[in-house]
Amino acid sequence: MIRRALLLAVLAGCPHHERTIEPQKRDAGSHLLPPDDALVALPPAPPLPAVPEGLPPIDIPPAITPNAVALGELLFAEPRLASDGKTTCASCHDPAHGFAGGRLPTATGQPNLRAAQPLVDLAWATSFGWDGRYATLAEQLGAHVRGQLGRDLADGVAALGSSPVYRAQFARAGGATPDTALAALSAYVLTRYAGAAWDALERATPPPELDAGYKLFTGKAQCAVCHPPPLYTDLGFHRLGLIALHDEGRGRVDPAQAGAFATPTLRGAAARPSFFHDASARSLDAAIDWHLAGGTGQGADPSIIDPALRRVALSPIERAQLGAFVRALAAR
Repeated sequence: MIRRALLLAVLAGCPHHERTIEPQKRDAGSHLLPPDDALVALPPAPPLPAVPEGLPPIDIPPAITPNAVALGELLFAEPRLASDGKTTCASCHDPAHGFAGGRLPTATGQPNLRAAQPLVDLAWATSFGWDGRYATLAEQLGAHVRGQLGRDLADGVAALGSSPVYRAQFARAGGATPDTALAALSAYVLTRYAGAAWDALERATPPPELDAGYKLFTGKAQCAVCHPPPLYTDLGFHRLGLIALHDEGRGRVDPAQAGAFATPTLRGAAARPSFFHDASARSLDAAIDWHLAGGTGQGADPSIIDPALRRVALSPIERAQLGAFVRALAAR
């Protein structure tokens, strides 16, 4: 949700606001421009989000500034970056669904082979994308603007030039360039942290059901082998035997890991609309049961499934405790 603090303020000589931006001359039909004698100013950008307790400490790169994050938040929900004037980053990576989504088509109507990966806690990531082909988040975002939004970022930035809000936002973030836009989008995404109700409970005295669920998660159920706390991902790649849609996954980077995909964090998982790289699990319970069953189904060949994925038999009470714990990895 775009913060109200980012709305345009039209002022006359107020010394308490940030740098004012002289508006461009009016062009024919440019009704969005303010009068030539007006000054466009923005209120201070909100401070950077704090890293929630429970997540590892991290050094914030100098490029991640309040101004960059404020611009990135606008761009993440901006339909004018897309060729159809409707699709946004948030269309697929929905903030209300933990910045994740299903397999929606691109702005040009092309089907997607993979689901929208959850864009949370990426500040700790060492590679990006379901197959880890991108070394940096900026590289991934740049490719996805072209592939998913169907438009070069330079053209998208140019389309925003008539907006006094964007002119002011770009000016204080470093200039109206594709590089500034990409840096701002990266800053916004890298500060999307997934806090969890469990974090506070773990430091106190957890309810018996959640305590039992945590012990199952880290013990008998073997979930923590690939989803170790506190990030609840090993940042690695694993084969789950999901083959309904042919996709070599990590094999595009390393042929020896064909069929493997990135382990998503389970923080915020309860809010997601689907699970796995192909969105084949339509609920959190379905995803949990798939793992407990050892990855059977879709004609999977057991010989190619990660050996860490083994069948686990839980009693109904244990299954309920495990599910309650995974749900507690979402925000309060």
